[in-house]
Amino acid sequence: MKYVYPKFDGIDLYFFRLGGCGLGNLLYPFFRALVYAKKENLEIISPTFPSIKIGPYLRMESQKRNYKYTFKESINGIRKLWLIIFSNKIVIFKSFGDGFNSLYGYEDFLKEKFKSLTRVDFDEKKYQNSICCHIRLGDFKKSINEEFGNNTRLPIKWYKDVIKQIRKEDKDLKVFLFSDGNDNELKELLELGNIKNETSSNPVEDILKLSSSKYLIGSYSSFSFWGAFFSKGSCIWHEKVFNTDEFPQNLRYYLFKKKS
Repeated sequence: MKYVYPKFDGIDLYFFRLGGCGLGNLLYPFFRALVYAKKENLEIISPTFPSIKIGPYLRMESQKRNYKYTFKESINGIRKLWLIIFSNKIVIFKSFGDGFNSLYGYEDFLKEKFKSLTRVDFDEKKYQNSICCHIRLGDFKKSINEEFGNNTRLPIKWYKDVIKQIRKEDKDLKVFLFSDGNDNELKELLELGNIKNETSSNPVEDILKLSSSKYLIGSYSSFSFWGAFFSKGSCIWHEKVFNTDEFPQNLRYYLFKKKS
């Protein structure tokens, strides 16, 4: 019998990893492996979510990115270790692969599997008539000459302008912020009123909250992209993010443009 193993980056010690990328990037091989296993009726070897990272502690981020998740519908423990070391019948999924392309049509299936990683208990209705905004700061660098790309921050002023424009058409909408920045860095937005920093210590929960909103304002981050992948609302992107080759197409989105 064949098995499927989503192998994550970093130094994989089978029960935890040293370093490696964030949750958004881990979900590409994980979800592709889930879809493949479903199609072929194969067993999943549990991916190594738990990770030890120093950066989030040094930057005093609210989310430490340790990802202490276990995919319970999979092979874990000693059997996992034995198969990885001795079996030659493992199909391995790594890195970005074909991005979202092989995942379209499986959104509901993948969302349920995603929820199973942790005990997610929140009221989705709270966010259904709101603006949810993901602002990636943390390890992202500031843009130079308004050039944006991977690992680049979008200006806080852009988020502010988008929120104000939406509120002109859809008044009094509550805004929830999800960010690795602190309240001082988000001060310009928090001063708008009827807006709250909703960031929790659980990134799975935050992605699901983003996906529940009427409007999702995204950053140049796979964290935002997964929120959009699961969303049935309108997703808004900076024009210089939207027009790049790296931007995942076929998400549920529209491009925000200021009215003249």
